[in-house]
Amino acid sequence: MANSKGTSYFYAIFGITLVLFVVGVAAILVYEAHRISTSVKENVNVEVVLKDSVGMARVASLQSYIQAKPYTKATRYVSKEEAAKTLQQDLGENFLDILGYNPLYASYMINLYEPYANKDSFAIIKNDLLKYAEVKQVNVQSNVLESLDHDLRSGTFIILLVAGALLVFAISLIFNTIRLAMFAGRFTIKTQQLFGATRWFIIRPFLGRSILNGFISGFMACLLIAGIILYVDYNLPELGLKGDLVTFGLLFGAVILFGILISFLSTLT
Repeated sequence: MANSKGTSYFYAIFGITLVLFVVGVAAILVYEAHRISTSVKENVNVEVVLKDSVGMARVASLQSYIQAKPYTKATRYVSKEEAAKTLQQDLGENFLDILGYNPLYASYMINLYEPYANKDSFAIIKNDLLKYAEVKQVNVQSNVLESLDHDLRSGTFIILLVAGALLVFAISLIFNTIRLAMFAGRFTIKTQQLFGATRWFIIRPFLGRSILNGFISGFMACLLIAGIILYVDYNLPELGLKGDLVTFGLLFGAVILFGILISFLSTLT
């Protein structure tokens, strides 16, 4: 009897750990995808091309005005000379010697905050910048962000779909193992009922055990998730996962609490 109950508890812990592992990994994937998407969006440049007639005093004041805009995260001034030097490096030859003059314009490279880095906001921002008489044109790489948004939505949908399917399977496994544990102690339960024990008195030890099972499952799931995070960070340090330690700490706490909750509710029902 004790061996049967112990086996059922083992399967209950295994099932809950599986659920928490799937939920935790899915949450990390969605979070990291959003974080990377935000980083990419905020590093896409909006080029504000200036007219040749703009003096340096006006260049500085205009940059201050643009930097104060709610959509501007950062601005960088690129002079005609710097633009020519960059183009020479890209072409691998000195085109100035061929042309005899510098055909490029000075410009600002603007990085936007993530909420404004989208197609609808681009049109508004472009019109706003073109109101300045010193601005010749505004160039936006909207196609890059549109492709990024599409890929992010598709990836998130696939992650949630797979996680949802595994979650349904794992939760059904939990309910079955909890029922198995209750069945293993059916004779003890029947004896308690014969002596007039209330439902709460009978189920209380099972609820206590369910809380312990949930905590153990949550802890084990956190260990597995932490192992994956360390492995990925070791092989792909450029992702900068170590910078999200606070977020991962909150996630681990949520995983343990969710484990306790799902184990408790599964036993209670």
